[in-house]
Amino acid sequence: MEFRYAEVIVDLPINEVDKPFTYLIPDQLREEIEIGYQVKVPFGHRQLSGYVIELKEEVESDSTKLKEIIKLKSSLQLFDRELLRLAKWIADYYQTYLITVLKSVIPSGDITQKTERIVRLNYSVPEIKQELAKLSKRAYKQREVLEYLIENQDQDLTSTALAEKVNTTSGTVRRLYEKDLIRYEEMEVRRDPVADIDFEPTTPFSLTTEQQKALNQIENLREAPESGTLLLKGVTGSGKTEVYLQAIAQVIDDGQDAIVLVPEISLTPQTVKRFKSRFGDQIAIYHSHLSNGERYDEWLRMKRGEAKVVVGARSAIFAPFSNLGLIIIDEEHETSYKQGDHPKYQARKVANKRAELTGAVTVLGTATPALESYYQVQQGNYQSVSLENRIDNRPLPPVEVIDMREELEAGHRSIFSRRLTAAIEDRLAKNEQIILFLNRRGFSTFVLCRECGFVLECPNCDVSLTYHADKTLLRCHYCDYQRKVPDICPECESRYIKYFGAGTQKVEQAIIEEFPTARVLRMDVDTTTRKGAHQRMLDRFRNNEADILLGTQMIAKGHDFPNITLVGVITADTALNFPDFRAAEHTFQLLTQVAGRTGRGDIVGEVVVQTYDPDHYSIQLAKEHDYETFYQQEIEARKELDYPPFTHLINLIIKHEKEVKVSKVANQLGGILNQQIRDRELNVELLGPIPAPLAKLRGKYRWQMILKGRDLDMMRKLNSYSLEALKKTVNLESTVISVDVDPIKML
Repeated sequence: MEFRYAEVIVDLPINEVDKPFTYLIPDQLREEIEIGYQVKVPFGHRQLSGYVIELKEEVESDSTKLKEIIKLKSSLQLFDRELLRLAKWIADYYQTYLITVLKSVIPSGDITQKTERIVRLNYSVPEIKQELAKLSKRAYKQREVLEYLIENQDQDLTSTALAEKVNTTSGTVRRLYEKDLIRYEEMEVRRDPVADIDFEPTTPFSLTTEQQKALNQIENLREAPESGTLLLKGVTGSGKTEVYLQAIAQVIDDGQDAIVLVPEISLTPQTVKRFKSRFGDQIAIYHSHLSNGERYDEWLRMKRGEAKVVVGARSAIFAPFSNLGLIIIDEEHETSYKQGDHPKYQARKVANKRAELTGAVTVLGTATPALESYYQVQQGNYQSVSLENRIDNRPLPPVEVIDMREELEAGHRSIFSRRLTAAIEDRLAKNEQIILFLNRRGFSTFVLCRECGFVLECPNCDVSLTYHADKTLLRCHYCDYQRKVPDICPECESRYIKYFGAGTQKVEQAIIEEFPTARVLRMDVDTTTRKGAHQRMLDRFRNNEADILLGTQMIAKGHDFPNITLVGVITADTALNFPDFRAAEHTFQLLTQVAGRTGRGDIVGEVVVQTYDPDHYSIQLAKEHDYETFYQQEIEARKELDYPPFTHLINLIIKHEKEVKVSKVANQLGGILNQQIRDRELNVELLGPIPAPLAKLRGKYRWQMILKGRDLDMMRKLNSYSLEALKKTVNLESTVISVDVDPIKML
């Protein structure tokens, strides 16, 4: 069948062109072009990139007015029909442009394969030996090059590398090319993201009874006629990863592919090593810290079937596998599975949809399930299986909660409570290792004038600047604005400037002062900016080159160090103070995960949690490792307040450089929504419009409103209608309206 027309979605993310346009396929491209190819097309007076999303034999409109595709921009298919169906579903569900979704599906950057020019003998060995006899005696270096190539035909060498082997120059090699004795061949060069790491092959471990039950349940789901989702709820250290590995082995044996999603923050070298050591080159790695070239090469290996499993962050859900059998989402409760920028998809929900489209099975693994996931188990929509015990029946660590208000009353003003200080001293004396967790980077959280109360804020964002002592700078953690620390207050010219709050740098300094013999590693965004810094730091800690690992969320999960016997949480209240209905859930999850870093070896560990709110149920139940009671208490609160999972939310953020403009547009949109809700008697609640909690960000003022209701389809239609009506009543100019369906962050 020969297709004459192509439906193309152009690379222009605006509402007016969020639809396919029909183009003629030139004769020379008709046998080559497929759905998923990138093309260049004429569009008005411009030429744009676009992607083929349908091929047709005939069109209803006048074909004589159609323009031709100019050329193909990709040499292979970037997505197939299955991924296109998934992309269309994402665009519809999350109310975003299809082109924006497609650009998330395909590898970013320059989509080209790296090649090197390799030197080969141009004739058979007997013929080359005859030519050797004809060479001048003065051409002895040319002779050495040819002799080296005869002896090492299995080596792939560039002319420079070959010249180095025989201690000559590239000019010698070039002269042999001019004599037609050698030729050059272009050879693909893989940009391997883990080429510098050695992987010792591992074999499957014997499973515990609980692990075997979990593995059996995954297999039963895979044999079922329809796709399904299994929640694997296992305490920290219970061996969830080994269940994943053996389930994947069965998938590979059946000739299918598997996707393993891991939170970016947990995608450590240790995690990669576990999978690579078991499956070798069948594993592809895919995350944002790879170069564009590395990402493309790993994507290509999946596309070609050279890699059967991908281990990656959120975007790995779009792996170009054609026979998907299993999707595993580790730490499924993690908020990082929700994309912050458009398209604002939730990888867990997308995984379930992709499994539905392909007949695959989804496994959600965690010690602390997201409330929405556990609710689906209670409703009978997900299956579940539990790992209640750690490997070798090691006990979960005891957790002690310290009331920091009592410390202050006793005159103890150190960052470390007396109990945590004593525990640190004890572990240092025993040469055991310690993790200290703080969810704030920087030295101090804000800088304040004690004379007039002025707080130094970012001029682009409605947030205070954070003091970084190592560079004596104030920095905004949202837009990266920086300025020097003033000697006097900009408001009243007082010299009484004080630093408040404790960031990781300040805690590091306090450790050095109070425990001068301790060797400290600080791991946060500031110390892990260079490629490989994360791995080097963890390797040093694993090799006992440090006693204390201090850090933010990146140390809270995904690590397994048997010599850690103490975890200290500097302040457990950080997440609780956010204006977010999920604050208690996030606090419980984080404390449970960070507590799980200790007691994984032969020595029983312990956890010391410092807080100013010791009676909060999230802290008390994390202390008891009691998820079931936490779930029951939290789900009742959600039900009473009518929050997810009982309702859906759509968060609307209106942004503009001028505050008056933002206020005007937000109130007009709010008026349209309220009018529609009243006129159509919709069971939807509109919260707002009001200034957003972060009222200014990166130079733009922000207003917010939230739609809340049970019928998401109706809410999306209401939102789409209202946004279209708004455009007819007001000139939006450069106003940005961001739509976030099922939001995680409400700021």
